Amino acid sequence: MAIMKKVIVLHSPIRGSLFLSMLCVLAIAASGQTEQTQAQRVADAVEKVKHGNFGLVQVEEIARAQAAQAIPALKEQFVRSQDANKRAKIADALVRLGAEDEVYWDFLVKQAMLAVESDAPYPGSFDPQGRTVRRRLSPEFVEWAKAHHLPADVAAQTVAYELPGDLMFLAETGDQRGLPLLRRAMFSDNYVIQAVAAKGLAKLQDNTSVPIIVAACQKAPADAAPAIAEALVYFDDPQAQIAAGMYLPKDFSKALREPMGVPANDPFAQ
Repeated sequence: MAIMKKVIVLHSPIRGSLFLSMLCVLAIAASGQTEQTQAQRVADAVEKVKHGNFGLVQVEEIARAQAAQAIPALKEQFVRSQDANKRAKIADALVRLGAEDEVYWDFLVKQAMLAVESDAPYPGSFDPQGRTVRRRLSPEFVEWAKAHHLPADVAAQTVAYELPGDLMFLAETGDQRGLPLLRRAMFSDNYVIQAVAAKGLAKLQDNTSVPIIVAACQKAPADAAPAIAEALVYFDDPQAQIAAGMYLPKDFSKALREPMGVPANDPFAQ
């Protein structure tokens, strides 16, 4: 069983989708994990990877702890695994751990391109005021699904959950090589992809991307803008902080900047 980390809910149509798409990475082990020390959790995660009995949670634990001793085991599991998400998470961790083989970065780029190159619009529907119309797919998305010969409900799951996840593995590495792709993703028609890309840019502390993120917030429906604007909280930039205040409640922004034991400029560590 797994539970999500601290989540503060905004009245936004995509926060559920955004956090669910990140669940595989932001999940933490269920009851009992908090009773372990970090060293114990990391040691346990390394052993599980070595024996092939692990999930994405253990890979994230290793990456956050910078447990370089796990690199050989992670490399072995990357080769063995047939699951794209697991391989992407392993590649993500290996890049963060400093593994030099380009195959891991190349794999992350390949997965991220699925999101960046997608022309699918966000599935949800909004009223003229930009508020969510619940349980209704937008006419634009239904037409897109029809044109691609896909069942609309199945396609909606892919667009709202899987594609943002494909980009997230690259975004959370904080690797400067991802900058062009993340900027490109800010022009996606999918607001969840935009939100993930914005957080990736925030992790890179690329202040020159702040105007791009602000513009995306301005163009997005009222209920979609806050999820994109979350990234602005993490920039040490006056323009970003002012813009964040326009879209996010003050207490919410403060909560994001005061995480427990994680870097304040890492939006993926919340």
